[in-house]
Amino acid sequence: MPEATVNVGQTLTKVQIFSGLAENELVFLAQRAVPRHYSAGEIVFSEGEPCSGLYVVESGHVRIFKSSSGGREHVLSVDGPGSSIAELPVFDGGNYPASVAAVDEATLLFISKQDFQGLCLAHPQVALKVLRVVGGRLRRWWELSRSFPSLRFATG
Repeated sequence: MPEATVNVGQTLTKVQIFSGLAENELVFLAQRAVPRHYSAGEIVFSEGEPCSGLYVVESGHVRIFKSSSGGREHVLSVDGPGSSIAELPVFDGGNYPASVAAVDEATLLFISKQDFQGLCLAHPQVALKVLRVVGGRLRRWWELSRSFPSLRFATG
């Protein structure tokens, strides 16, 4: 296995949704992951754009945020190395639900929707891990919304 693939594979083992994958599953992802480099402040993707895949933070930090119609920014989280981003729209076929921007110099690994869905079809336990991660985020955001009544989440 090429050195670059080994390094990407090591990064992927630190990601919660990929923990416990067999070596051949990690190799499958590592061979398809595309490193993308972002400068501080650079937009990775914007809320409402069609989802082309998910991202893993290899280095640096990203800010996940939503913007109000008045232009006010609501930061949902700041994530660093080992974090996965945009798992939900990979599954539901929707657009990216929030925007993501680099906080500092960042390298993200991009995994296309098609490659990730192929892995999930071949290894259903990956899909269950993603559901746990997404469910945990939803629970945290729900609890946050109860603490701050001015935050409203669409139901639907």
